[in-house]
Amino acid sequence: MGSVNERGGKLFLDFRYKGVRCREYTKLVDTPANRKRVSKILEHIEAEIILGSFDYGKYFPGSSRVAQ
Repeated sequence: MGSVNERGGKLFLDFRYKGVRCREYTKLVDTPANRKRVSKILEHIEAEIILGSFDYGKYFPGSSRVAQ
């Protein structure tokens, strides 16, 4: 199960994918509305991971983990 956290006033997602801890930062300021938005995205990511249809590049196209 992942979580939404804050660092430097910005939100990031913290979750596990293929046994590896992944942290992806957003440019969203930590507000209740943005936290809810990012939590919904995390729910979709976790559901896709369980179903085996998660595409890292779809959610985080600029991430260095896309190539992995």
